[in-house]
Amino acid sequence: MLNYPILKRNGTIGITAPSSGVKKELHPILKEAIERMEARGFTVQCGETPWMHSKLKSAPAYQRAEELNRMLTDPNIDLIIPPWGGELLLEIIDLIDYSAVQPKWILGYSDTSMLLLAITLNTGIATAHGTNLIDLRGERTDNTTGKWLEVLGTKVNQTVQQFSSERYQKDWNFEEPTEMIFDLTHKTQWKLVSGTKKTLNGRLLGGCVDVIRSL
Repeated sequence: MLNYPILKRNGTIGITAPSSGVKKELHPILKEAIERMEARGFTVQCGETPWMHSKLKSAPAYQRAEELNRMLTDPNIDLIIPPWGGELLLEIIDLIDYSAVQPKWILGYSDTSMLLLAITLNTGIATAHGTNLIDLRGERTDNTTGKWLEVLGTKVNQTVQQFSSERYQKDWNFEEPTEMIFDLTHKTQWKLVSGTKKTLNGRLLGGCVDVIRSL
């Protein structure tokens, strides 16, 4: 049975980079994202790894794992959000102390989904495949991205309904950011592999197939 944490509105967010860090020239957007979370009323604890980046990763595996383990076991941290995903989170999967993880939400996508699946399967704690921290620095948030707060704050015996996006962003353009961060230019289309509509009930475990298949 899964353990579903409940995010407090004035809770504490831990920011760590278990995969890619943020290059020095992009530090302003990380600062902007942190300030946006603080403006929402959250307390932010930011580790060292988000400010580091070399050879596709924020730091050596042992350093990334140590900082992540510290936040996973800290009962005062209610939510962990990496700045974004990356390529080499796989290097720390075996260095996580799953037996000591405290119930809390972990949120993200890209190769962060490997961490989410590993945490859920090893501990029974639900995790959230959703927005990264960098995506939340805008003046406004699009309806799909903005659902993270409602979903993570859903209490026992309550429900939350989600909808597909109307449009999506095809490419990143850091030079011309919108007030919502994402430049939603392309219409979303759902395509069924089976060709037949089906109604499914249950829990959804997934993520980026190119990394979670390694588990």
